Amino acid sequence: MVHIKRIELTNFKSFGGTTAIPFLPGFTVVSGPNGSGKSNILDAILFCLGLASSKGMRAERLPDLVNHTHSTSRNSSEASVSVTFDISDLGQDETKVTSEPESTANSNGHHATTESEAKQVVISREWTVSRRLRVTKGGNYSSTYYINGETATATELHEELNRLRIYPEGYNVVLQGDVTRIITMNSKERREIIDELAGVAEFDRKIEKTKETLEEVREREERYRIIETELARSLERLAADKIQAEKYQKLRAQIQEKQQWEIVLKWQAVQQQFNRITAQFQQGEQENAQLTASLSQLNQQIDETRQQFDQLNAQVKALGEEEQLSVAAQLATQQAQRQQLEQRYQSLEKSAKQHQASLSQTNQELSQYQQQFLQLTQEKSHFESHTLPQLQRERDEVKATIEQLREQSQAIASASEAWVQEQTALSRKISNLQESLTPQRTEQAQLRERQEQLTKIIADSTPRLTATETELTQKETEAAQLSGLVSGMEQHIQAIAQQLSDSETDRSLLQETQNRLLAEQRDKQRQLDKLEATKQAQSEVQGTYATQMILQSDLPGVCGLVAQLGQVDPRYQLALEIAAGARLGYVVVEDDGIAAAGIELLKHAKAGR
Repeated sequence: MVHIKRIELTNFKSFGGTTAIPFLPGFTVVSGPNGSGKSNILDAILFCLGLASSKGMRAERLPDLVNHTHSTSRNSSEASVSVTFDISDLGQDETKVTSEPESTANSNGHHATTESEAKQVVISREWTVSRRLRVTKGGNYSSTYYINGETATATELHEELNRLRIYPEGYNVVLQGDVTRIITMNSKERREIIDELAGVAEFDRKIEKTKETLEEVREREERYRIIETELARSLERLAADKIQAEKYQKLRAQIQEKQQWEIVLKWQAVQQQFNRITAQFQQGEQENAQLTASLSQLNQQIDETRQQFDQLNAQVKALGEEEQLSVAAQLATQQAQRQQLEQRYQSLEKSAKQHQASLSQTNQELSQYQQQFLQLTQEKSHFESHTLPQLQRERDEVKATIEQLREQSQAIASASEAWVQEQTALSRKISNLQESLTPQRTEQAQLRERQEQLTKIIADSTPRLTATETELTQKETEAAQLSGLVSGMEQHIQAIAQQLSDSETDRSLLQETQNRLLAEQRDKQRQLDKLEATKQAQSEVQGTYATQMILQSDLPGVCGLVAQLGQVDPRYQLALEIAAGARLGYVVVEDDGIAAAGIELLKHAKAGR
């Protein structure tokens, strides 16, 4: 068991100079009168190990712990305490101690740190902790911890002490009043102390911390499960969107293909219309040339007729009346012919104008059609460069497919010829068999009637069978789900049973530990009561330090203690001790003057009451 081997105090409280106090194997007791420094030893342990503040060491501030009477320096004074542990029972040969920044504090309570290099110290069976408190003349102070001579921080020291199961909030050190407080505690508080001493409280704290961590993990798992559900829903929506996108892409490809075919058809229609208009234009030009030729002929005829008319007028003037009448008749005939020719000429001019207008309109339409033809030519070039190769490839693929189908059809045709031959042979066999089947047709008719009846029965039973199969499928699905749940519950129950058995084992161990600790507590309490009773009896018989000083001072008139002077029958001894109580340790003197002299002696020596 790890225990303190020795303590060294230098200028600490009432200890001036350097004092070494050994803790021998077994049970070590430090006894002495009041004010002799017994409690200061415990304060030194608390100070060195950092287990209490200055208030817990009966001092207002840390500088109050320094004994200034033995200081050798005028500018500063210091106190130090070293505690050496025996760690031979740990079962390890080496312990690593790493130092961290040194912690200092001034009179205003501000802390500062100074960097120190990390060092590694190898210790064996002894482990020494030191603390040095230095106070300057101005009232500032600094406190430094040392582990095996190397500087360390309070955190590092407490980590090493935790390995030795020495805790600041534990009961490794029992101070004044702790025994009375423990006696007056209730059962729950005693149980907490026992758990702390046995190390069970540390496991309880770890269990609570683990439960908190487990609860955080469960909350995180629940949060992640919600996120997973949301992601699954998003995945389903994305899958539906993917299907819609694929449909959209297919429809878009079809639309593009149809648009390309539409462009091809438009180009073909425009090409046909262009050819038709070109033919009409050529025909109109031919008609225009014919009309122009006929018009020129008519103009020539009109000129010739005018010349003849002028000649006739001249002849009329030269001829007589009869000839004038005949000439007038001829002239009238010619005038009528002339009017007919003029009318025909006018109609021809109108038709020429109409043809000219239609020709201009045809030219405009021709220019428009030429623009359309250029656009269609561009589309045709694009179609021939891009769309047509793709269509040709598709046509080649279709041709290859058709060739394959043609080969398959030829194979089927060849097979069909063989099948036809086989069919003819079979038809012959069938004709022969039909002759033999005639007696069996009657039986076949009966069987058909029976078959129809059975078909009706099957038709009536089919819905029920379908419903039964559906219900059976549902039941099988439910049975599979229930079997999965049962297997999961069985595994869960096995895990819970295992945990329950482990918990029951731990509980039985803890119960045994509790019973053992309670039994040990009762034994220790009995021993403590016996020791206190013995101590009280001894103190009553011997008296305190103050009473011993008065008895040994040779004052006249001092009779002795009440316990020394009183004598009763043994039967009444217990009653007298209970009735007198602490008064058995009082000093009896002859008068008040001797009592006053004794009180002055105690005050002068500061020996107590």
